[in-house]
Amino acid sequence: MKKKLAVMVAGMMVCMTVMTGCGTDKTGDTGNTGKKSEEYLVGFANNSDTYNYCAKFRTYLKEMTEAKGIDITVTDAGGDTNVQNGQIDDFIVQNVNVVSAISNDLDGSIPALEAAKSAGLPYISFLTTVSGGDDYDGYIYVGSPNYDAGKAQGEYLREAFPEGASILYFTGAPNDQQYIDRKQGLADALKDSNITILGEYNVENAKDLGMSTADDCLLSYDSFDAIVCQNDDAALGVVEALKSAGKQDSIQVLGVDGSDDALESIKNGEMTMTSLQDAKAQAEAGAQIFEDLKNGKDPADIEDVSIPFKIVTAENVDEYLK
Repeated sequence: MKKKLAVMVAGMMVCMTVMTGCGTDKTGDTGNTGKKSEEYLVGFANNSDTYNYCAKFRTYLKEMTEAKGIDITVTDAGGDTNVQNGQIDDFIVQNVNVVSAISNDLDGSIPALEAAKSAGLPYISFLTTVSGGDDYDGYIYVGSPNYDAGKAQGEYLREAFPEGASILYFTGAPNDQQYIDRKQGLADALKDSNITILGEYNVENAKDLGMSTADDCLLSYDSFDAIVCQNDDAALGVVEALKSAGKQDSIQVLGVDGSDDALESIKNGEMTMTSLQDAKAQAEAGAQIFEDLKNGKDPADIEDVSIPFKIVTAENVDEYLK
């Protein structure tokens, strides 16, 4: 297993104009995979452009990679693991030098990892992990410690409700390692507290399901104090449901990611807090790895990158708004 490297972020690149298309200009170089080629090409398969955070990360990654003179092809799997695996197969057919993705599923993405391994290509997994990745020297992980995101939510709840509280927990896919870790972090932080999880619901981290499930819960439960979500999209859906029911001021809403919409919601007194992932720092680390690989560095010598979450509330949200 590679040694984890925590990256602290201070003074970074200013965000450029948002671009979502695929690069077409080729840069002249030779990959470290043994290919004889006049071009160096990275393939990046986003899990879904519908998730605000993933779309923001994709934009940063494309900009920062191209700023280094490296061509990058970007695809959108629309949340479908089979589609993403097919896109990665296509990357290999297109003779990319590096395969990368926000891997859609802990186990379902194994075929994509195996395809890259069979082709002798590095596989960079952003934000999420793939089973068996640590057994392949070409596998590199870039993301944030998801356990800490859940732990931060739990610590916030203990401070906000010292006498105890009743909460609901809205989750993503149960087979996604990042959400397993976030749940464990929350559970550990709430140990020996008087905070009770009344119910857990898989809302697929989707805004519409977050809203409709919150509507149902408002009818099913006599009262509760907070809804804790595993991402901001679901939390924003919850906010809409609470607004409609006139419950916005009596129920707190917590999220994860630090999407632009979530930050605005916190600023407006709607969401209460979010555990912010630093998309810009994650993308910068990814682009640097691409450059290192292009320059001939062995992927086995490149450490995994772990970038800490940042806790955002009304007290400090202005620091993170553009």
